[in-house]
Amino acid sequence: MTAVLDSVRQWVGSAEEGVKRVLRRARARWRTVDHLGRAYIRYRDQRGDRMAAALTFYGFLSFFPLVALAFAVTGYIVAISPHARDAVAKAIDQIVPELAHRLPVDQIAAAKAGASVFALLGLAWSGLGWMGVWRESLRTIWQGAEGEGNPVVNRLRDLGVLCLLGLALLASVTLSSASSAATHAVLGWLGLADVTGAGTLLRLIALSVAVVADGLIFFILFTTLAGTKASWRHLLRGCLFGAIGFEVLKIVGALFIAHTLRNPVYASFAVIVGLLVWINLASRFILFTAAWTATRRVILAADGKRPEENGEDKKDERDEKDAEEDA
Repeated sequence: MTAVLDSVRQWVGSAEEGVKRVLRRARARWRTVDHLGRAYIRYRDQRGDRMAAALTFYGFLSFFPLVALAFAVTGYIVAISPHARDAVAKAIDQIVPELAHRLPVDQIAAAKAGASVFALLGLAWSGLGWMGVWRESLRTIWQGAEGEGNPVVNRLRDLGVLCLLGLALLASVTLSSASSAATHAVLGWLGLADVTGAGTLLRLIALSVAVVADGLIFFILFTTLAGTKASWRHLLRGCLFGAIGFEVLKIVGALFIAHTLRNPVYASFAVIVGLLVWINLASRFILFTAAWTATRRVILAADGKRPEENGEDKKDERDEKDAEEDA
């Protein structure tokens, strides 16, 4: 029996070494793979999974107060825009795949006055706390960011970032609906509404708007919370990487969450478990995107760092031409 276990251990060890050799060769050959490897090292060394767990906890506690506050605010401006409540519902469905229709959204929306009080109290403790954890996590991933500063100013800044994120999400839903309606109207005017591929065109437009909205969210997070000295132009590639990856994550996450909801083990807790799983997946990906962006050589140069100082494999310095190409 001992001999069998030893042979299994040797086989596993040799297989692991073989995988590592393949990865090292791939990193040496392709800069894209090398960059992904450096991003993973940064994410792992800074305990990205643990920070994602903290973000999941605060995010779960903040979710319902934020939803209540959004419906309370839109409830008071419904006279200006009767479609405001529908926009909030679509925004929730956009960020929480396979779960929005299972959440008690209507009950929260109906309690406008009570929801506003509950939301404001909950937001003061959990929502701003969530943004504070996001700030600490992004600065940890970035490494060597500037100090925390005045706590009162930080709270006010976090509140402003939270409002910006909400406005960006609502704007994306409005723009997506408007662009789809306009495209459908133009196709109808041209007599092409029933032509094969028209539906695909509408879906591509909606997907493009979603990617732009996701990129804006990453841009807000990186420019306001990460503490980087890099210019906004240097951050755009990381925002695009995160936006495209987040749309892919929505598709994969929707399938995974649907499987979780059907699991009889969770029974009546399936929605809660699904929401926790989704927040955790999203938090991990956003932190990995931050690591991918922070380990770009142009970002390291802007922040006054070198790859050797951040735990990455030591390599020969590339000349200024490579740095310009990476930009």
